[in-house]
Amino acid sequence: MRNRIIAVIFLCFLLFFGVRTGMNVWDSINGTERSHRPQTEALGSNGQISGFNKESLEEISNTIALNLANRNQWINLNGMFQKGMGKTADLEKDWYRLENGMLMYSLRKDSPEDLHKYADNVVELSRYVKKHGKNFLYVELPYKVQDEDEYPAGVPEYGNPNADEILKVLSSKSVHRMDVRDIMKDKNMKSTDSFFRTDQHWKPEIALWAAGEISKKLSQVDSEWKNHPEYRNLNNYRKEHYSDLFLGAIGKKIGSAYAGMDDFDMLIPKFDNQFRYCMPKAKKTVERNGNFKTAFIVPENLEKNPFRVNTYSAYCGGDHPIECVTNEKVKNKRHILLIRDSFSCALMPYLSLYTKNVTTLDLRHYKTESLYDYIRNHPEIDTVIVAYNPSAITETQYTFDKVVK
Repeated sequence: MRNRIIAVIFLCFLLFFGVRTGMNVWDSINGTERSHRPQTEALGSNGQISGFNKESLEEISNTIALNLANRNQWINLNGMFQKGMGKTADLEKDWYRLENGMLMYSLRKDSPEDLHKYADNVVELSRYVKKHGKNFLYVELPYKVQDEDEYPAGVPEYGNPNADEILKVLSSKSVHRMDVRDIMKDKNMKSTDSFFRTDQHWKPEIALWAAGEISKKLSQVDSEWKNHPEYRNLNNYRKEHYSDLFLGAIGKKIGSAYAGMDDFDMLIPKFDNQFRYCMPKAKKTVERNGNFKTAFIVPENLEKNPFRVNTYSAYCGGDHPIECVTNEKVKNKRHILLIRDSFSCALMPYLSLYTKNVTTLDLRHYKTESLYDYIRNHPEIDTVIVAYNPSAITETQYTFDKVVK
C-alpha cells in the first residue's frame, strides 16, 4: 500500500511539472509569434526557419533551457521515488547500490582473446622499454567492488576477474608488476573507507597512500630510486575538509536525494615543496608554478554545485592528454612516464613528491604519436609505469604501438 501511495504522488508530480513545462514552451512560441511578425517561410542563409525568425527561436530555446535547468530537480525527485520504492539498481542507467551502501556501475566480461591480447601488449611494451634501457612497472589499481557478492542478486560483475586474467599472463612472463588490490586486502582496507560513496574513484588519502606503495616498489625495480617514507606519514599533511561537497558520476545518475553527498578532503603537504606543472594544449598551454596547492589544485572545482562541478577534478582539473611536472625540491633525479587513467588525477600529484620529473599520458586522449614513439623520442625517461584500474581495460588504453583514433 505504501509503495502505491508513493507511486501516485510521483505521477502527480510528473503530470504537474510536465504540463507546466509544456505550457511555458507553448506560451513562448505564441508570444514570440505575436511579437516578431512577419516571419520567413523557409530556412535561408540568414539563419531563419519556416514559421519562426531567429529571435523567436532564441526565446523558445531560452525557455526550454530554463525548464531543463530543473532537470536536476527531476533527477532528485526520481531518486526520492526510487528510494521510497526500495530500488537498488537501474540496468538502463547502469547504477547499483551495493550491499555496503556504496553506489557503483558494472563492467562487462571481456573475451579471453581480448584480455590475452591486452596482456601480451603489456608484455611487449615491457620488453620494448627494457630494450631502451628503462625500468618498467605495471600497477593494478584498486576497484571499488572488492567482492562480487556486494552487487544486488543477478547483477553480473567482471571488473576484478578481467584484471586478474591480465595479471596472470604478466606473472607468467615475469613482468614487473604490483597489485594494489592485494595490498589493500592484506591491510584490511575497506572500500567504504577508501572510495567515495557516489563515485567510482578512490579518496585522495588513498591515492597518497598508493603513491607511497608505488615508491616502495620502485626502490626494488630501480637501484637509483630513493624512497621517502616521510612522504607517507599523514602527520606531514594538512587536511582541508569539505562537508557534503561531492556528488560523484554515479550519484549524478540518481540524484543526491537518493545517493546523499560525499565529503571531500584535500591533503596538502606541510613540508617545503615547489613544483612546475605544465599541460600542453593546442590553443594555449596551461602552466602553474608554486607549492603543491598552487600547482595541482583547481579551486573552481571545489565550488558547491554538485550537478555541474566534478569535485574529484579539483586535482589537476581532470583528465588530460599529457601533463609534465617538475619537482624543484626532491633529491630523486629520476624521470617517470606514467600511463594513466582517471585514478591518476589524485595519484600523480602525490607520486610527484618522490621524484624530479613525472610526465603523464592518457591514451584515451593523447593522439599525437604512439606510446612506443613517445618513449623512443624521449630518452630522458628513466621509468615507465602503466597504472590502470579494472574499468580501464579497453583496446584504446592497451594499444601501445599505434594511435587508436
